[in-house]
Amino acid sequence: MSPDDSSKSPPTSNNHRLELGDIELVGGRRTVQFRPGLNVIQGDITTGKTTLVRLVRALLGTMPSGMPPEVDELLAIRGNVTVGNREWQIYRPRTTSRDALVEVGEVVSEQREPVALRLPVAAASRTYSLFLLDQLSIPAVSVPRARTEPAGALTPVTMSDWLSYCIITGDELDTQIFGHQNDWRNAKRRWVFEIAYGYYDPDLAKLNADLRSIELQLAAIEQSVNAASSFLANTPFADKEDLEQQLVIAVQAAENIQSIRREVQAESSRIAGTADAQQRLLELRRDQALTNESLARNRSQISDLRDLEKQLATQSSRLTRAIVADEWLVDFDFVVCPRCGSNVDAGRVDSSHCYLCLQEPSPTTSREQMLNEQARIASQIAETQEIVAMRSSTIIELETRAEELGSEIERISTYLDELTRTFVSDRANRLQEVAAAQAQAESEILRLNEYLELLQRYENTMRSRDQLEADRADRERQIHAHRLQHSEADANVRALESRMLQYLTELHIPNLSDELSVRINPTTFMPEVSGRTFDELSSQGLKTLVNVAHATAHHTVAIDRNLPMPGLLILDGLSSNAGHEGFDQARVRDVYRLLRRVSEQYEGRLQVVAVDNELDRSILLEFADRVVLTLSQEDRLIRMPNTSTP
Repeated sequence: MSPDDSSKSPPTSNNHRLELGDIELVGGRRTVQFRPGLNVIQGDITTGKTTLVRLVRALLGTMPSGMPPEVDELLAIRGNVTVGNREWQIYRPRTTSRDALVEVGEVVSEQREPVALRLPVAAASRTYSLFLLDQLSIPAVSVPRARTEPAGALTPVTMSDWLSYCIITGDELDTQIFGHQNDWRNAKRRWVFEIAYGYYDPDLAKLNADLRSIELQLAAIEQSVNAASSFLANTPFADKEDLEQQLVIAVQAAENIQSIRREVQAESSRIAGTADAQQRLLELRRDQALTNESLARNRSQISDLRDLEKQLATQSSRLTRAIVADEWLVDFDFVVCPRCGSNVDAGRVDSSHCYLCLQEPSPTTSREQMLNEQARIASQIAETQEIVAMRSSTIIELETRAEELGSEIERISTYLDELTRTFVSDRANRLQEVAAAQAQAESEILRLNEYLELLQRYENTMRSRDQLEADRADRERQIHAHRLQHSEADANVRALESRMLQYLTELHIPNLSDELSVRINPTTFMPEVSGRTFDELSSQGLKTLVNVAHATAHHTVAIDRNLPMPGLLILDGLSSNAGHEGFDQARVRDVYRLLRRVSEQYEGRLQVVAVDNELDRSILLEFADRVVLTLSQEDRLIRMPNTSTP
């Protein structure tokens, strides 16, 4: 497209539209009414122009730190913003807290219920940043923190990272390309470039991460294989079939030894008389156990009965004392009061009351009842003594029986020892040889199983290595297939180079060589003009022109090729490095004419905000219809409470 072609470009997707409407600084007594297309904000220095740019960034992303003191007057930022194909009213509290809630309400004209949300700035799964990216149809992806470690920790590419391509402050316009001098921002700048232009494919990133993980696993397996190979090399245990054959032989030998041992043990039971003696000994020991159990039970019962006898005797003594007390100590007649010594008349109350305390006596147990109870207890004591005597007699009998059983057991045991002593002496050496052979066979089986297990692990490792190598080849094939698709991304970058060259021509930058050229470095994604990097350009004014052309080209190419890029461009400090006469003012006019032409060409898809110091009168007259805010020392951005509103 030629520089003088101001016709509208054909409409494409509108999903990436990001357009500011009315922006109110709540508490700052200021509302700025932005319009589609080009908006110009101009005014004296230190009046709040850059502060407004930073507050717009806060409305759409995170609140910057280091704001001027007058910002403390603000309670929030409220704005009508078109995001994608829908208009929203956003209320952003003035706070740097990560869990601050942003209120988002849809502005609708038709008769339906609008969407209303409260979203945290960060520190949650569903954030304000994700909401904006979703509305703008921009992929929300996470990328490696370190580009050299594709399988390492990931970090999300947020709305604030995309805004670096949209909002360029005055302290960066003539010194940096989207903050490239800051390591962290530069890393995110490159990731945004790759995502926007098609170099970064989430599937390709996952394949690279998988490939790195597979290579790490293969390296670990290779170490394990080398160690196992060194251990097994030149040993008789490297052949699995030979080991399995040896194991079969060892197991058969162990079974044969077990048979021999069982045969030797069985021979002892075939000695004449031992079987009957062993059976009789088992019966005697069973009887001895039952006798001892009965003996213990009877002794326990006698102990309990003697305790009961003592309790009954104690109770009988208490009853005896009660009977005597009732007869001799209770039935007293008083003629004088035991407390004050006055005479007491027994006839002063009826017979049903006590003439001393005047109360009705409580009923008491009769002496006859106590005598009957004492007789019953005496009978129980006698019965208990009889039972104790019976149990004592039983214990004597059981003790006698236990002694007899013990003697019989000792006799039969001695008899068995005499029968088997000669046999054991004859078989002792054989039993010892059998036991040693069995231990050796079991040790051999254990050793062979350990080697077989080691070989099995080695074979499993080799199979895992083969599978991983196959997986690596598959990932490399898929990565190669994805990289073949970079031709479209390369075409996008060539379009960016061509568009930037066109804009630099319109801006009439000074000749840097025989022929003006633009190249995007494929490694850094930084622009190079006539072979010079951005940092090598000679003046800040020239860097400003290059930055304007570069940023504007990004947005118009993104619209033409339907690349993900928010349709908002804010440029702060456009003429800060220009003089007020001659060549420099001509360049400033070229910048504003370029921005006007582009904003008209892409109106409704790209909004441009130019923030500048007081413009030259001739330029201001040409663009007066685009001015949306003029600030001065008397009317600063944030109006303090004691400041009158013009």
